[in-house]
Amino acid sequence: MEPGVVRLGAAAKSWRAVVVLALTVLFCAGSLVGDDHWWPFSPWRMFSTSQAATGSVISTGIEVQTADAPDTWVSAPLTPENTGLNRAEIEGRIPQIEADPARLGTLARSHAELRPDAPEWTALRVVRRQIVVVDRKPTGEVRTQVVAQWEAR
Repeated sequence: MEPGVVRLGAAAKSWRAVVVLALTVLFCAGSLVGDDHWWPFSPWRMFSTSQAATGSVISTGIEVQTADAPDTWVSAPLTPENTGLNRAEIEGRIPQIEADPARLGTLARSHAELRPDAPEWTALRVVRRQIVVVDRKPTGEVRTQVVAQWEAR
């Protein structure tokens, strides 16, 4: 035996083998029958599928009105630095936001705390844009749907 080398005993090798076997079973089961809620053992469809060559790509974002321009909707970055949340977190909560648009007020309050020197948001809406694609090329047509809207009172 080499000096300074410690060999694993039978018990240490056994529990490591059991852990590797269990993880292998979980990953295989997740890939075969799991869905995205099985993360991290899910099939990760976002990486294993592709968009149709012709159709639309959906993008979710927010638009805001400020006290400086109360009649104009402006796109705002949906980033942790700007709102405290990222786009994926908003997309995951769309059903709750549709049921209770007042939740969007939290984003306005977060923005005010994160960006105290920026104009105050007086209204905010979540929009879903469908970018029409033909043969993997954008056509320039964009369909916009307002998912939920909040206004300060």
